[in-house]
Amino acid sequence: MSLDADRSSSRLSPVAYCLSLIACYLLLIAGCLSLAGCGTPGAPQPPSLNLAKPVEDLKAMRTGNQVLLIWTPPRVTTDGAGFRHPGATKICRVQEQPHMDQCVAIGSISTVLNMKTASATEPVEGNGPQAYSTFAIEVENDRGRAAGLSNQVEVPAMAVSQIADVHSDLTADAVVVSGEVTPENTVVKQTLELRRRQKGSAQETIAAQIPAPESAQRVQLRDETFDWEKTYEYRLIVSADALLPNGPEVRFDGAVSAPLEVVAHDVFPPAVPSGVQAVYSGATQPPAIDLTWNPDTDRDLAGYFVYRRAAAGASAAVKLNDKLLPAPAFSDSHITAGATYFYSVSAVDVRGNESQRSQEASESIPN
Repeated sequence: MSLDADRSSSRLSPVAYCLSLIACYLLLIAGCLSLAGCGTPGAPQPPSLNLAKPVEDLKAMRTGNQVLLIWTPPRVTTDGAGFRHPGATKICRVQEQPHMDQCVAIGSISTVLNMKTASATEPVEGNGPQAYSTFAIEVENDRGRAAGLSNQVEVPAMAVSQIADVHSDLTADAVVVSGEVTPENTVVKQTLELRRRQKGSAQETIAAQIPAPESAQRVQLRDETFDWEKTYEYRLIVSADALLPNGPEVRFDGAVSAPLEVVAHDVFPPAVPSGVQAVYSGATQPPAIDLTWNPDTDRDLAGYFVYRRAAAGASAAVKLNDKLLPAPAFSDSHITAGATYFYSVSAVDVRGNESQRSQEASESIPN
């Protein structure tokens, strides 16, 4: 075989040659993609400092001689990672300053992760008729480091009128709560409130209020809107208004009495009916004695009973109606000619308490 014939036999056909080129191209592309996927490693990221993001929702409320602080514990760090390994939460306070640059710690509590809310209670500290305190908190990690203060809140710290020797009395128409009030600090406006909370309920309402007295005296506040057969807790509270440097006027509870439990059990009958009149009305109609009297104004009135006796001192009074009368009127048709009758009326409330009977009214029947 010649050399030319051997070379001719080693050459590829055009189709095979094209397929060979395409295969090489695909291998080249795959290699490039493989190199791109590996990439070049970037600079290493620094580890998280684990500094809790400062609290932004601190709130404060004064009740009596205590300040309640409430906030949401931090869940993330300043660099966006989850907050881990917490330390203490410092309670910070300054007096008569609207702002603090760094924590002036007056105490601390342990930080608990995953709590919905956290709280702390601190005593009121202050001097002067318009004294106030500024509070903040600072959350540390387990190495004692923090990212800074929370939002800062101001709380009134001035003294207000004091309450002592508080008592309650239940009457037929009101719960009466009394106490000794000693005035303090005439600069701020103060109101004495009687607050009521039904036992088992969290809702408290103002049952009565008066301006706080300007001299030491015993005062009474009346609750006339309670419901019978329920149990309540009552508190006397001095509510005051204060203007803080960085905010509008705020109202706070400056002095609070211990709660008094009152069982509103009704053992009080309605008022005795008055003005009973008896008139014979048989001239132009069937014989009867018509009775009228003044209406009873008790708010829990259910109706009236009518009593009759035949002669003075001769017999006991007999009740004429088994069903309560809703209106102050009654007609007695069971009468005898020539007889004299004496009538009295009692009032009954919705719980069955019956008043004493009224003064008698008499009427004689003609023969």
